[in-house]
Amino acid sequence: MTLLDKQIRAIKEIYTELKKAGSKIQPVIVGKFALTVYTQGMYPSGNISLLFPDIPLLTKILKELGYSQMGDFWTREDVVVEISKNFEIIPAGTFNQIETEGFTMNVVSLEDLLIDMMKQCIAGDETVCELTKMLVKSYGPAIDFHYIFQNLKDKKSVIKFKQLRKETLN
Repeated sequence: MTLLDKQIRAIKEIYTELKKAGSKIQPVIVGKFALTVYTQGMYPSGNISLLFPDIPLLTKILKELGYSQMGDFWTREDVVVEISKNFEIIPAGTFNQIETEGFTMNVVSLEDLLIDMMKQCIAGDETVCELTKMLVKSYGPAIDFHYIFQNLKDKKSVIKFKQLRKETLN
């Protein structure tokens, strides 16, 4: 079983336990693991980043499932779960529901992920820039570019994103 298989199984297990505990909402996958989901495992992430408003409930579930806490990280064997408190990456609560292995995961929208990636790209992370181009090329027709341009925070990000988008169309 690959690490990705173990991570997907862990997410399913966490979602199941939260539902059993009476939670009406499920965590949203964010960060590099969202990138793993959108690249279908081509970009592997060592940890699962979850955004969830009821942190005490999530930590209780993780403890019950046998995870050990190290700061914001929870580990069990080779699976690492990070509890993200970065709620601004989902401005209007936008996320996609992606079905895999018989259950549905909430994943930050591709547009919000691309907006977040632009911070790293303009800071000089060429790998993230290349991944941005790959996502734009792969998902182009489904991406709401108007939303992205409306929500990019600074002029450098807008210019760089336009450049990367143009490079993918050539």
